[in-house]
Order: sequence, then C-alpha cells, then structure tokens
Amino acid sequence: MSERGRRRVGEDRISFLPDHLLCQILSDLPTKIAVRTCVLSKRWKSVWLSVPLLDLDVSESPAGYSEFASVVHRFLDISRETRIHKLRLFLMRNQPYQSYLSQWIHNAVMRKVQHLDVVICRLSYIGEKLMPLSLYTCESLVSLKLNNVTVADFENVSLPRLKIMHLVDNRYANDALLENLISSCPVLEDLKVVRYVEREYIVKVLRVRSQSLKILKLVLDSDGYGLASIDDLEVAIDAPGLSYLSLEDHQSKRFVISSLSSLAKVDIDVSFDAVRIVLRNVALKRSVVRNFLTSLSSVTDMTMSGTTLTLLSRYMIEEPLPQFPYMIQFCAVFYNSDLEKLPNFLESFPNLKSLVLELEEYKKNNLLIFSSSVPKCLKSSLENVEIRTPISGAEPEMKLVKYFLENSAVLKKFTLHLRCKRMEKESIIFMELLRFRRCSASCEVDVELEGTYLSKCDTQVLVTLKFAVFPFRIV
Repeated sequence: MSERGRRRVGEDRISFLPDHLLCQILSDLPTKIAVRTCVLSKRWKSVWLSVPLLDLDVSESPAGYSEFASVVHRFLDISRETRIHKLRLFLMRNQPYQSYLSQWIHNAVMRKVQHLDVVICRLSYIGEKLMPLSLYTCESLVSLKLNNVTVADFENVSLPRLKIMHLVDNRYANDALLENLISSCPVLEDLKVVRYVEREYIVKVLRVRSQSLKILKLVLDSDGYGLASIDDLEVAIDAPGLSYLSLEDHQSKRFVISSLSSLAKVDIDVSFDAVRIVLRNVALKRSVVRNFLTSLSSVTDMTMSGTTLTLLSRYMIEEPLPQFPYMIQFCAVFYNSDLEKLPNFLESFPNLKSLVLELEEYKKNNLLIFSSSVPKCLKSSLENVEIRTPISGAEPEMKLVKYFLENSAVLKKFTLHLRCKRMEKESIIFMELLRFRRCSASCEVDVELEGTYLSKCDTQVLVTLKFAVFPFRIV
C-alpha cells in the first residue's frame, strides 16, 4: 500500500459526510453527547445546532445552570431557520428560570416546535405567567407535556394539530381555563390530567369535553392535608369516542360520564369521597354510584382497585350492580372481607371470558362461603382464570380454586402462583388439586412456583407433567 493510502486509512471520514447525515447521526445520541461534539473540530462546532431536538436535564449539566442556560440559548436562537421537532427541558427548583423560560418556549414556538415537554421539580413556584401566550396558538404543536408550571390566563387558544396533552400538577387561574384548553384541541387523542390538591389552586370541577379523545387518564394526587375544607370536587366527562379511561381519585364526590359509545378498557380506582360517606346522605351517594356504573356499561375490559371494589360491595347490600353485557376481561383486587361477594360481581358479567384476581389482606383462617347459585359466565363463557397473588394452600385459598374448577363449564386455563416454604407442602397441594372435580374436561392448570427454597435456576426450568385425570404445567 502506498504512503498516501496508509494516510487515508486513518482519516476522519465521518466529518466529510453532508450536514443532513451528521444531524441524523447526532439525533440518535443523547443531547448532552451531541453537544460535546462541538469540541472535535471546526467542522463539528455548529453541527449539533441543526439537530431538530433538544433533551436536557439541568441536573446532568456538569457546570450547573450557567452551562445549561448557555446551551439552550444557543439552540433556541430565533434567527436559526431549522424547525424543532422536540424540546424537552427538565428544570430544578431554586434556579433563575423566570427571566428565561418564557422566552425559550416562545422561541421554540416561533421555530415550529412539534413536541414540547417541560418538567419543573415540584415546589419550584417561580412566577404567575410562566408559559408565554404564544404557546396556546402554536399551529405546529403535536404533543404538549407540562409538569408543575403555571398556565397563563389566555383569551385565545388554538392548537389545531395537538394530539397528545399531559398536564401534571400545574396551576390554573380557574376551572374554566383548563376546560377551555382541553376543548380547544380539535384533534386531541391522548389526555392526562394530574391535579395536586392545594387549597388555592385545585381545579374543583374538572370538565373534559372532546369529540376526538381516545385515551383519558385523570389523577387527583393528595397527601390528605387540608382536604376537609374542599367539599365540591367533581369530574365531568363528555367524550363519546373514548377507548381507554383511567380514574384515580379518592376525593371527588361525583363522576359524571356522558355520551360514551364504546369503551374498550377502563381502570377504576375511585371511592366517591368514601371517607365522609357516613356523614352524608347514603341514598344520594348510592344514586351517584349507580349512574357512574351505568355509564360504563359498554366496557369490554375493566381493572378495579380494592378500594373501589369494597365500596361496590357495600352498594350491593341495597341493590345489585348493573349489567355489563360486553365485559370480556375483569381484573380486580379483592380484600378478604369482599371475597364472598365475588359471585355477585360475576353475575353482572354474563359474557366474561377472562378473570384475574389479586387477594389483599387475606386471612388464611377465615371461612369462605359462596352462594349456591352459579353465575352465568361460569356456565357458558369463562375460559381463563388467574389468581395472581401467590397462595400457600390455606383452606380459603383452596376453596376459591375449587369453586372455579368445579363450576366453570368451558374453562380452558387456570393459572396459580404457588409460594410454599417446603417442597412437601407443594406435593400436598398438587394432590388436593387432583381430587377436585372438574367441570371442564379441557382445563389446563398452570402452576408457577415461587417457593423460597428454589434457586434462581430452578424457577426458570419448565416441567410439564401429564396426569391421567388432570393436566398441569408447572413452572
């Protein structure tokens, strides 16, 4: 090889690539790494400024806030013509952002930002007009995520392309401000609102109105302090196109859901201000619960917390649950005191195919008595059952297993998680399972072993045991 050829072997060929390819390469790197390329050579000095995204966390900046601010200033220079695909800023409290952040966001809007994500550490309250008004008329914005900021009072809002909006622990001047922000997004599909309970800033009546919304998650975050004086919390949802709804809220006393056409999945963790139910009109509370459940009658997949299920167990003392004819899958946490109500719940799901149970506060010496009637779904539709909480063979646990095996006519798969201190105990449980009468001849029982005596290697070995009278899969 010639001397010239040997020199070319060691050349920096990447630097000879055109800018658009270099930008594409840097786009796949963390921003802090992409920025450091500016020290490589004159060729690299400004390449990172043309990358269409900036994702920075001030806590990861070695020189602290001053270096962080310098990088952001240079990247968001309004004179640059490159459009910004994504801007994400994670800011710490007790830093002088107030004089800069609003201008940073405004510059990003002017450069046609599509994805904007601003996170400020909680308790860093730094001004009443943090977000610039230009943000609320940004025609390029597709995704907006704001965490712990003050939303400025605005007269005009138009976000014609916004599909994703996550609003977490923000401050709003009034309830109407948030309602207007949500309803002014004509193509919004994914909305998350987390409200943090503060006496001055809590949105008391949260109204969500959207014809385009598909995914909605609402959370009321509170440590319980100062809630005694907040007596009018309410949620109202008018979104006929929803396919997924998640509610996590134990302070709102009313949930009004209207115009749902077909709701595929719902996660429920609500209690209708259950802490103070005993001090209220119980009949009125029952009416609120009934209307809420009826509005969800089109759901096909439901996950329910133990707190909500306990509330409904009390509700069923006076009247049965409404019917959920489209329910295919139900996953719920049952506290020990509510487990006997399981058949009553299943009566409301006539076409249920899959059931997942988690057992909490389970007393192993407690008697478990089920009603003699068998729910319709066990006779005709229930195909998969899983008890996700590890069992150890206590009498109530085995009675629950027996209930499903002896009454489920079309059951195909029953999954158990087994945790015993000794291998001998597992053998006893397996023998007891063999003695249970099976209503479905095609049912397979999957047993996942979680015994403390098993090594990590042992738990990864799959063993299939075939019995003449009962098929098992033991993991």
